[in-house]
Amino acid sequence: MTAALPFIAVAGSAVSAFGQIQAGKAQARGLAQQAALEQVRARGDVLKYRQQGVETLKNIVRTNSALNARAAAGGIDPFSGSAAGLAQFTQSEGAKEFFVTEDNQIIAREGGAIQAQLYMDQAKQAKRGAMFAAAGTLLSAGTSLAKIGGPPSGAKVG
Repeated sequence: MTAALPFIAVAGSAVSAFGQIQAGKAQARGLAQQAALEQVRARGDVLKYRQQGVETLKNIVRTNSALNARAAAGGIDPFSGSAAGLAQFTQSEGAKEFFVTEDNQIIAREGGAIQAQLYMDQAKQAKRGAMFAAAGTLLSAGTSLAKIGGPPSGAKVG
């Protein structure tokens, strides 16, 4: 029975190494899922900013329509003079706001892609780290077995 103890220890190390590999794979799967969720979140943010851009454009149209209606109701030509100047100003400010929403779309999309890539890099590192830990466990077990040696010389095996 005592001759079997080193082999039992090696078997235990092998099981431990297998567990380390499985834990690394599980961690990598979790990080990959976080990467996928980050991409979905980023797409949601992009859609939110796109909707803000659409609302900005609608607001420009509503504002210009109101300006034209008020100017015309007051007997002023809405397409010249100060009425046209106000319309041009609202379009300019609205365009600035619209371009900010477009920039926000780019930032959200690229930020999500970068964060997802970071999670995927962490997943690769988790798998690699688990493999190295498992290899270390097995090498340590092999070294311990070599130190213990085999059965005493002259002993009867069987």
